[in-house]
Formats: sequence, C-alpha cells, structure tokens
Amino acid sequence: MILLCGIRKGNSTLPENPWNSLEVAKLAVGILTPVSVVALSWLISRRLKKFEHIQWSNQKLIEKKLSLYDEISPLLNKLFCFYTWVGYWKEISPKDVIESKRSLDKTVNIYRHLLGEEFFNEYQSFISMLFVTYTGPGHDAGIRSLIKGPDGDRSMNCNYNWEKGWEAVFTDSSEVLPKQKVRAQYFVMMDAFKNSIGIQ
Repeated sequence: MILLCGIRKGNSTLPENPWNSLEVAKLAVGILTPVSVVALSWLISRRLKKFEHIQWSNQKLIEKKLSLYDEISPLLNKLFCFYTWVGYWKEISPKDVIESKRSLDKTVNIYRHLLGEEFFNEYQSFISMLFVTYTGPGHDAGIRSLIKGPDGDRSMNCNYNWEKGWEAVFTDSSEVLPKQKVRAQYFVMMDAFKNSIGIQ
C-alpha cells in the first residue's frame, strides 16, 4: 500500500499554505504601522502649521488694531476736550477740530470693516453730536459748540491767535448739545472701540 503525503482516500487535502491569515495579518500590521505613523505625523504637522498661521494672523490683526487705536484715540480725545471744555481745550483751535474730523473720517471709513460696525455706528453718533455736516459744496462741517459760554471764551482765553473768520464755522447756539450728552456718547464710543480691538 502506497501512502501519498497529504492525500487521504476519499478526502483530498492540499498541503498547508504557509501564508495563513495570521501571517498575512502580521505582515499587514508590520507594513501599515510605519505608514500610519508617517501619515499621523504629517497630519499633526499640517494642523500645527495651520494653527501657527492662525496665531500669526491674529497677532498681526491685534497689532494693527492697536496701531489704529494709537492713531485714532488722541484725535477723539482732542474733540472731547474741545467740546466739553476740559483738559487742554485752550490749545485746540477750530482749525485743529476740523482737521481732526477729516483725519478721523478718513481712517475710520478705511478701516470700518476691521474695527467693526459697533464702533463705526457709535463713532458716527459721536461725530453727529459735534458737527453739522453737508453744509454745502466746498464748505467745512459746522462746529456745534459755543465761542463764548460759561466755561470760557475761545476768542480770548486760548493759547492760539483767534481768526475772525472762524466765527462762521460755529453753528447756531440752538444746535449745541449739552456737554453731558457729548461726554456720555464719548465713553460709549470708546467702549465700543475697546471691544473692537479685543481689550477686556
């Protein structure tokens, strides 16, 4: 009787495959592990670079907003002092006031979308309290303040030479708002400005 290795009578079997499923799984894990590590490292690196870019962009944005604050806030304070007769109001001429408004309008309108609508709207409210705009083609905005009042006389008590023509720049006294309203709106506007920059 001849016996053949791997063959039984009535039931044939093939020789056992050396690449059984366990060996295949081990090989797959061996190959996939370094590939997964590389892929995960690349993904983490990409996320970190994106995060660093966002941080860099936010830092630049904050720096720009702080630069705008340094540019805008002294001019706003100049108007506040002039109209509420406080601080260094005696040094601020009507010409300074008109030039400050022009500079502020330009900067605030250019950076309106960076500084946000809240600040822009409060700024517009503040300016409308201080000036009568659209006084005619080629004419400066009218200054809604008094030349002479309980707080002093701009034409006599100031540290600059008063020009006669400046009288025409001031509006009628009936259009002048109380200092308390100007002061209140100034602080509302400055809070909005602070919020737009992200200062807590």
